[in-house]
Amino acid sequence: MPLIAHQWVLPLGLLSSVVVVGLVVWALKLMQSAIDQSEFSLMLAGSLVCSAAVGLALVMVMTLNGLPV
Repeated sequence: MPLIAHQWVLPLGLLSSVVVVGLVVWALKLMQSAIDQSEFSLMLAGSLVCSAAVGLALVMVMTLNGLPV
């Protein structure tokens, strides 16, 4: 049984996908700035943003598909 009503799956999935893509783009910009400026802290920030995007994608997939019980 899915955790979210069937009519909300597509809009929430699209919105979450846009957020994940935005986070990945932001992480890549941070990492590019880190390379340009030789800053380790920006590379760390980019890695943290990228891991947040992966976590959000994982939660999105589990929520929209339903968890096996």
